[in-house]
Amino acid sequence: MTVSGLKRIDDWRLEVPVGYRPGMRVRGGIFVDKAMEEALEEGSVAQVANVATLPGIVGASLAMPDIHTGYGFAIGGVAAFRLDEGVISPGGVGYDIN
Repeated sequence: MTVSGLKRIDDWRLEVPVGYRPGMRVRGGIFVDKAMEEALEEGSVAQVANVATLPGIVGASLAMPDIHTGYGFAIGGVAAFRLDEGVISPGGVGYDIN
């Protein structure tokens, strides 16, 4: 299944453009090839967009090739936040590693 609204940047990256979800502060990026794109879960792509709405996010909301739906933050997701105005998300660290 291909998730609509994504833009292929090159052979290895997809962009989740600002505006994919209202309130996005930065773009999203997903590192997957064309074959792996077929296995993307809509929920995990939505979570990449959701993280892009968080206060203080820097650069982009990213997801690595192992992306799959998590608890608010996609498993395989990566994001950086400004210390002075950002957030701390336990979903970005993972509940299972304590």
